Amino acid sequence: MSARTTKTFEDRLLNELQREIALRAEDPPVPEPVSRRTITGRRALVALAACVAAAGGVVALPASTGGAQAYAVERHEDGSVTVSMEEILLSGEEKEELTERLRAEGINVSVDKPRSGYVCAQPRGEIYPPRWSLTSSGDPSVVTKHEYTLRSGDSLVFEEPEPAGRVSPAGSVYAVKGAVEPCDEVPWDGERAFEESLESK
Repeated sequence: MSARTTKTFEDRLLNELQREIALRAEDPPVPEPVSRRTITGRRALVALAACVAAAGGVVALPASTGGAQAYAVERHEDGSVTVSMEEILLSGEEKEELTERLRAEGINVSVDKPRSGYVCAQPRGEIYPPRWSLTSSGDPSVVTKHEYTLRSGDSLVFEEPEPAGRVSPAGSVYAVKGAVEPCDEVPWDGERAFEESLESK
């Protein structure tokens, strides 16, 4: 009796499948690229703020994602917010970012630019002391942190009068309890007279 030497179709198919499985085991499959959403600094800050709000903690959020920190916003458990700035005159972009951040906390921001030779009439509400100005910065070698603690409904005010020659009113920043009154422009008659008008109120 002769041995069977021819392979059936099923035998050949089985051999081919075994060879294919062996080849695949030698070369692991290349994973397909996964599309991932880019995480920007702004998205990271928003996510951080959301996590802290859920946990009821305190967080300091910088103004921008690069360079020196121009300001910080710190939320407290009692709902108040502390704003601190290294400089009283922020850039336009920094003020926009700070305005957006504070409005999310229910705090108003007013940026007023009286025309040349004018200032905003005072008072514009109950001011949280102190009122910072470029002339009240003191020793330039000492870094002063300009800081206010505000609640929802309060206002942070930037007054930036247009220059009026060599002697001009100085830019200032201050905080007001509740809503700030609109800027009613009045002629500026000198820094001392302006400071005296503040002290008399």
